[in-house]
Amino acid sequence: MSKKSKEKSSSKSIITVQAMCDVCKKVDAFQIPVKELLPHIGGLYQVSTIHHCKDNKEMVMNIILDRNFTVRQATVSPFVAEREVGQWTPEKVDDIKFLVKQIKGADQLIEAVLSYKTVIVAGTNKTFVKRVVRTLELFSPSRYPQTEEWTDKLITDKKIIGTLPTLASNYKKAVIVDLEKKKILNGKQSLYCQQFLESLVTLEPEGMAYAAQMKIGMLVDFAKMLIELSKEPKIGTRALELVEMDVGAAALELIKEMV
Repeated sequence: MSKKSKEKSSSKSIITVQAMCDVCKKVDAFQIPVKELLPHIGGLYQVSTIHHCKDNKEMVMNIILDRNFTVRQATVSPFVAEREVGQWTPEKVDDIKFLVKQIKGADQLIEAVLSYKTVIVAGTNKTFVKRVVRTLELFSPSRYPQTEEWTDKLITDKKIIGTLPTLASNYKKAVIVDLEKKKILNGKQSLYCQQFLESLVTLEPEGMAYAAQMKIGMLVDFAKMLIELSKEPKIGTRALELVEMDVGAAALELIKEMV
């Protein structure tokens, strides 16, 4: 390869993208490796990066590019973690490793939380139960997670509930993890959640927090996309196929549960 050809190839390995935030109206320039661009619908590309918005607040900027790397759309959204101050502290995030170590089939619980299903954490050790509830809460895609760390009463207005094993059977349709018997009832295995957890536990707390936030945010965005695509008469059921092109079969199975 000639020197000129090498320079041309090298120049295309990293592109400069300028995009305007629709909140603060500031134009940011990003240096983005081409290999980080994800395929998007209609032959477009998608990439997510960090944008410092008003008051230097970190936001996620999702950018859609055409084949010539021209920006077609840019939207910003807060980290999922911003729903609660201190939600993603290193101490809390490190408990994900504790969850995976203590509960076989933890992917079923993560699948349930991400899918807005009711999850019952049953046990006699109140401290243990509360710790599991708080860890599961990290994966809630809701801006306002509905959790009850511990109760000895039957409640129906929460999504993640810690309680006694004797009360767990009252929640007929819930996914139940019995910490005493080390069993999960009514759960659904998720290859995506299994791989997600396996990847997270190899990271340090700071990296784990960042990766978890980005992944959960991505799932929420694609769930919204699936809903919007399905509404379009000319797309209809092909919406599933279009989303699968971007995220793969394992993630699509989870996203279908989320919508």
